[in-house]
Amino acid sequence: MTLQEMLQEAESAYHKLQTGTMAVSVQKGERRVEFNRANIHELRAYIEDLRQQLGMGSARRRRPAGVGF
Repeated sequence: MTLQEMLQEAESAYHKLQTGTMAVSVQKGERRVEFNRANIHELRAYIEDLRQQLGMGSARRRRPAGVGF
């Protein structure tokens, strides 16, 4: 499985958790890891790690720029 395929699987699993699925499993190297709502932050960290490995940077949004007078 390529890094891109791993990222797509992880992002799909994250979406499923966000939309109500109770638990999902993701292939991480040679093993399958189960994620649920309680450890969704670990899945998010895994996605960020894959994005960095692919040179995509972070998907996190910046705060809106403030306007000063």
